[in-house]
Amino acid sequence: MREGSKILAASVVVSTLVLGSAVTTTSNANVASAQEVMSQHDSGIDAKTQKPYYNYDGYTTYDGAFTQDEYFVQALKYDNVTINGYKVDATASGGYTSNKHLYDQSVQFNEDGDVLEIVFFTKPDSVTKAAFKDAHHQNEIIEEGELGNEEGNFVKYKTMDGSYTAFFDPNDNLIEITITNK
Repeated sequence: MREGSKILAASVVVSTLVLGSAVTTTSNANVASAQEVMSQHDSGIDAKTQKPYYNYDGYTTYDGAFTQDEYFVQALKYDNVTINGYKVDATASGGYTSNKHLYDQSVQFNEDGDVLEIVFFTKPDSVTKAAFKDAHHQNEIIEEGELGNEEGNFVKYKTMDGSYTAFFDPNDNLIEITITNK
């Protein structure tokens, strides 16, 4: 009887540890993406033939730190970021014909249903312009300036086939990022 209790207790502990780590990995986009990229590196996959990618699931206003993640920055450069299942199609053409609001993001589509643009907000007062520019220093800035009639400024970066723009409030805190195929 005692031996059976020990085995049952050990099974519960192991099950809890395994399930707990699986939940943590799948709920944290940064950890999951970092683990996926690291597993590619460790398995000997040629980095020159593989494009960096990043997958984010959930509310982007929950924590702005992911915008500084090196894997996110690299994936942006290679037009390979997925936000809640949507990725900008660098080859899509045409104008915006519809949009979909999901969580705190907006996805713009053309008439064929291809994703032309993803707009998402970030946690207020969590990332400064200086920190953002430092994290994204490897990507080429193609435009920088003040917002037209609004208070704030922006920095636009070139990607392989499109661009992304970071918008900052008057206090130079990141508030929004737009990823586009233009």
